[in-house]
Amino acid sequence: MSGVFLWMLRTVCCCALAHVLLIATAAAAQVAAAPSENAVKAAFLYRFSSFAEWPTAAFDASEPSFIIGVYGNDEVATELEKIVAGRMVDGRPVVARRIRELGRDTSAHILFIGNQRDSKLRDQLAVLLGPVLVVTEQDMGLTQGSVINLSMDQGRVRFAVSLPAAEARSLKLSARLLAVAKNVEGRSR
Repeated sequence: MSGVFLWMLRTVCCCALAHVLLIATAAAAQVAAAPSENAVKAAFLYRFSSFAEWPTAAFDASEPSFIIGVYGNDEVATELEKIVAGRMVDGRPVVARRIRELGRDTSAHILFIGNQRDSKLRDQLAVLLGPVLVVTEQDMGLTQGSVINLSMDQGRVRFAVSLPAAEARSLKLSARLLAVAKNVEGRSR
């Protein structure tokens, strides 16, 4: 009897261990499948290109690419480089560009500025000229002059929009974008 009992005990333990390993593997696969916060932010940056309209003058004949610049968040830049590889916006190849210094000569159609001190952000936005869709990730990003501000809300990336900032930068934003924004500043009711 003891031999049969040991055999049954081993079999039950092996089945239990296999079941635990199966559950752990499935849980790990779900975690691995969930995109990171930076990957979601990078995807938003790329998708914003479909919901904004730039004036013709925003496209320089000497630069045939649609440029999405990233300043202050290398993780988002890395994710963005993966997303835009081989993609096009309005017939232009999309380029993810890491911006090391912001100034009047910063060239981008969309510019993501990673989390900065509020006073520094206001100064940085003041030197950016022209039709640039500025996206930030600050608590007060919109009040500092950003067009779109990303934030975390219950574990999800959300965004708010400033229509006055878009207008000041000669950008038109799609009603579809505004419909899914968490908040739209300057919307007439």
